[in-house]
Formats: sequence, structure tokens, C-alpha cells
Amino acid sequence: MKKKRIVVISADAMVCEDVEQLRKLPNFQKYLAGGSECKKGMRTIYPSVTYPIHVSMATGCYAGKHQVTSNFNFTTENKNDNWKWFSDAIAVEDIFTAAKKAGYRTAAVAWPVTGRHPDIDYLMDEYWMPEAGDTLRSSFQRAGSSEEVLRILEDNAKYLDKDYRLGGKKHFMVIPQVDDFIVHVSCDIIRQYRPELTFIHTGAFDSYRHAHGAFSEYLQKAVADLDQYIGLVMDACREAGVEEETNLFLVSDHGQRDINRAINLNVKLADAGLIQVDEKGTVTDWQAYCFSNAMSTLVYLRDPGDEALKEKTRQVLEDLQTEGVFGIGRIYTAEEARNEEQLYGGFTFVIESDGYTSFGDSAVRPLVQNFDASDYRFGRATHGYMPDYGPQPVFVAKGPDIRDNVVLGRGRIVDEAPTYAKLLGVTLPQADGHAMDEILR
Repeated sequence: MKKKRIVVISADAMVCEDVEQLRKLPNFQKYLAGGSECKKGMRTIYPSVTYPIHVSMATGCYAGKHQVTSNFNFTTENKNDNWKWFSDAIAVEDIFTAAKKAGYRTAAVAWPVTGRHPDIDYLMDEYWMPEAGDTLRSSFQRAGSSEEVLRILEDNAKYLDKDYRLGGKKHFMVIPQVDDFIVHVSCDIIRQYRPELTFIHTGAFDSYRHAHGAFSEYLQKAVADLDQYIGLVMDACREAGVEEETNLFLVSDHGQRDINRAINLNVKLADAGLIQVDEKGTVTDWQAYCFSNAMSTLVYLRDPGDEALKEKTRQVLEDLQTEGVFGIGRIYTAEEARNEEQLYGGFTFVIESDGYTSFGDSAVRPLVQNFDASDYRFGRATHGYMPDYGPQPVFVAKGPDIRDNVVLGRGRIVDEAPTYAKLLGVTLPQADGHAMDEILR
């Protein structure tokens, strides 16, 4: 029996309004128009941040079950040294493992939380030369890339920013150069190795929204570039002799909302004696700590079983909410977050923004954080908020196994992986979502 074939392109922070612009362009018209679409977008997960969502997109599970509840591993130090890069953070089976078990060849390029994934044959994790002296080879070999992929990365280094060798997110993740690199790497993998399952993740929409606001003229370039990327990927499929059998999915993870300020709630926890800092502003001890997901924040207690501490922390947070100036829209208990959004994982409260405030982690003043587009939490627009708010992420698909001209209303991101699984003839028994049968032939 002939194997099915899937290419998934995730355009980070793309929303339905962007699709209306994209559908006018030639490659969208050629490769996606007339397929299946969720016209009102996709309900994402909570928190609506990139890494948890991309794990949901590959597992069909909500964040509580797959246990990736932030872009970062928990720390009271510098978050940017603690990104959740590696796949061992995921507590459930994903589409890559299910496909590999069934004999499919798998690929993922810049897909978050795939580092060192044992079941991705052709892997470039979202990773960015984070250690001093890193080269492309040393960095991505550490993150699990094979020799075949390392050679492809080196062959396509010309697409990266000229300063990429300096390493780190600032020099490696330069838009649009890094997206050019990601797409050309993906095309070479398709041409040379013809994997049946290929996941690709780009970041321009997200970057432009953080830097310039939820809607700006910069998005015109993101839309135009994405149309070119669709063409390049499908050209590679044609050159590999697999275009006619490829099912193409264009998806995204979240939208963004404009913010007016970012507030460091840990400053107020320190004022209440729940966090201790030294003269350099370093956290030396803590009893309660707000761990920011931008427009929401997870509140951890040093001893979650300490009822007196829980009550004190609750009272401090409720007092801040009552004052009405600290950006708190709602305080969820752990039980409420679990019951309403299937979000759980060691924290005691979840704080949702008032709709125009993002949160930082600093425990020392200033209380109000400066805008800083280099950190997704502090740009002109950001995410992390409840899934029903703001512009909605996208889902468009076309291919030999996709029904033509199916227009649905609003879908769910947790239904994406089960849909891929059903198309491939594999199962994801741990998934919370279900296959979108309406779009499958």
C-alpha cells in the first residue's frame, strides 16, 4: 500500500486576517485555494505561547497532559538560558513517533521542542547556537541533527544573517533571513530524502507583530514571503517527484494583541515578603513566584502543600486585582485552570491579563517594564492570553487526501495531529483532540 505524504507549514502568529491577503497571491492560489479551511480560525490552547502550542499541534493534547506549559523550563534566573528546546520535555507520544512506528520517514525544521527527538529522521530543532564558540555544526549536532542534515545546514548558511556566527538568538534568529534559511533547508531535505512527514516552522509574522503591533504594514512582507515559501516547498516536492501525492497544510499557533505596558508582578510579591533578593537584584529565596507567559503568568509556590502560604499568596494577588492597576484580569486556581482549559503542572494559580498588559519576571523595580521587541513578552504586541480573545490562528489544507471546497467554522488546534494521524493511517491514543473527518476524503 502506498504511503501517504504530508507537509505542514506553521507560520507563527499568522491569523485569519492574513489569509485574506495571502489568498490573492499566486502560490496560495495554485497550491491551497479550493481545498479545506477553518474560516474562523482555530481555538488554540492556554497558555497561547509558541512552544506549548506547537507541542499540542504535534500531539493533539492540551498543555496539562503533554506537560510543556511554557516556552521555558522553570527558573528564577535568566529565562533566555532556559528555553524548552528538547523533546524529552514532552510527556506523551507525538505524530513523529506514531509515524515512525508505521514506517514513515519524518522531518522537522525549526519545529519547537523537537531537539534530540529519536523519531525524527531529518531534524533541525528550533535552536540558535546558544553556547559560546558555537558553530552551526556544533550547535545543531548538540540538538540532534544527523550528519546528513548538518551538511544541508552548512550548505544553506548563506541565507542566514551575516553575523550569525556570533551566535545566540539575537544574531541567529534575524527575520527574514532565518526564515529563508529554514525554508531552503526544508527544500533540500525534501529533494534529497523525500520524507513522508515534514513539519516546518517560520517566524516572520510573530516577529513583525512583536516589533510593530498586531497589525502593521510590515505584515505585507510576511504575507508575500510566505507565498514564496509555499512555492519553494512545493517546487522541491515536484523536483522530488512527490508533488501530486503531497497534502499541504498551512497552520499557525496563536494571534497577538497590542499591549500598553508590561508589569513585573514579582516586585509586589517581594514587597509582601514572598520573594527575597540580594543587593544585585538576584532572587536568593522565594515562597511564591510569578513565571511569565506574557499575557498570562503561572504562579508557583515553593511548598504547594502549605495552605497558609497558599492563602497569603491568594490574598496578595486578589488585593492587586482589586486595586485595578496591576494588569490582572482574572486569577485562576489550579483547579479552575485544569477544569476549564486542561492546563495543569505544578503551579497553584494562573493570572490572566486585563487585555492590554503583559507580565515580566523581575522581582526588583521598576514595576513597569520597558518595551523590548527582542523579548516576546515585552514587544508592542504579544500573546499568552486566553484562546477566545484576539485574532485567531489559521488552518488551510489541500491535497489528494483532502476534500475540495470544505469551509468549516472554528476548529481546534488539538484536532490537527489526530487529523494527520488518520490521514497517515496511524493512531495517537493519548490525544485529547479528534480527527477533522469533514476534510478527509
